[in-house]
Amino acid sequence: MQIDCYGFEATSVFFQRRKLQPYRIYENGSVTYICYDDGEQCPIHRITKTGNETVVEWGYGSWNQREQLAYIPINQTREV
Repeated sequence: MQIDCYGFEATSVFFQRRKLQPYRIYENGSVTYICYDDGEQCPIHRITKTGNETVVEWGYGSWNQREQLAYIPINQTREV
């Protein structure tokens, strides 16, 4: 199943069209993690700031495993 960075399936009318409000935010130095619901598995955004550059990516998995997830650019969809 193909999902976007908020977890909407490719068949949803919200697929790549809707933004959600953050549910959890965790900061660790120059990295910020954000998730948008309390599901066991969910999309997690990672924002990394280094110098003058900010990189925004997303992964899919458990909030407790957020630092070990595989992250892709925010505008890409992924198969789960």
